[in-house]
Amino acid sequence: MADRPALLIRDATDADIPAIVEIVNHAIRNSTTMWETNETTVAARLEWLHSSQASGYPVLVAEMPDGSVAGYSSWKMFRPFSGYVHTVEHSVYIAPAYKRQGIGSALLQALCDRAMAENVHVMVGGITSTNVASRLLHERFGFQHGGLIPECGTKFGRWMDLLFMYRIMSHS
Repeated sequence: MADRPALLIRDATDADIPAIVEIVNHAIRNSTTMWETNETTVAARLEWLHSSQASGYPVLVAEMPDGSVAGYSSWKMFRPFSGYVHTVEHSVYIAPAYKRQGIGSALLQALCDRAMAENVHVMVGGITSTNVASRLLHERFGFQHGGLIPECGTKFGRWMDLLFMYRIMSHS
């Protein structure tokens, strides 16, 4: 977006956790993007941040010029078996006030750049099948449809379908 203010994508710090908690809890309360019904806490998210960082997994934030956190992105190992060591599952979440301003694109680009620099072979995203904005975002970044698992989760009293999208980052 040409008229978007300068945005800083950087590694998250402990000071960013309250804003991340607000983003996560908003998604839990108001959307089907996160299939969780129990809100998180600052303590739980601090543990997640420290654990991610200790494992070498990035947690990035999009910081606006006024210092507010507009969104975050992260990845973790896709599955907890050694054969998946080069495959990561990522997440991108944007604060409600900052949606549709290119922040998701900036965060996903930064994650893809980090993945290539760290020799990640495949990035996977698990997306609620009805989340068209996320699907289109991922398609713009070269992610392909990897499969659909119907009715594998619930939220707000209805069954949810999970769409997997993937991108091969390297061909080595």
